[in-house]
Amino acid sequence: MAINEARALKLGQEALDHLTETHPDMLKWARNPPIFRNLRLKQFLFDYCWVVYASGFRYAVIEAKFPHLQKAFKDFDPEALSRMRSIRSVLKIFNNERKAKSFLSGAQTIIREGFIPFKRQLLKDGEQALEKLPGIGPITKDHLARNIGLADLPKADRWLERAAKLCATLSVEAPSEKELVNELVAFIASQLGESQHVIDVAIWAYGKDGKLQKF
Repeated sequence: MAINEARALKLGQEALDHLTETHPDMLKWARNPPIFRNLRLKQFLFDYCWVVYASGFRYAVIEAKFPHLQKAFKDFDPEALSRMRSIRSVLKIFNNERKAKSFLSGAQTIIREGFIPFKRQLLKDGEQALEKLPGIGPITKDHLARNIGLADLPKADRWLERAAKLCATLSVEAPSEKELVNELVAFIASQLGESQHVIDVAIWAYGKDGKLQKF
């Protein structure tokens, strides 16, 4: 065990209490995850786009701009998106060419090759298959997998990493930051009877709201 269990449980309970008090709608969303088998293409494109743009940027920034990005990306309508060639309207909203091209390229590939075969591939290979999508990496694949109901796991973002370090024990062979995050979230989830998704969101909100600095 690479974490201090008492400290981890204290942090987890405080984070969950904070989420309950300050973000009840977010807690409700986290406790009712999507069912992967019911996932449709348009919803997947929404989640894929969100994760691509959320990576590296503050939640409040993406939350404010995303409705406009959705409109620029044809409201994620597969037929309209498949014909989209220019990203000028997207760049007027969020001037990041790499993100715009990554999402559009990945979306058009899925539309062209078929969403049902893509879902079958995800069921076969798990969240690792999501890394094949442009704009999705080792951390964002976990974020996307969680948001589409493919897997119940945490995403090792900066808040989760900071929380894991706060709860880490001294170890000669310390695990990687991602492994430490996974261990922290799995332990807290098992102790509090919540999903890893809920604990992930709770710690994220706890950190985002400046509470980790006082812990």
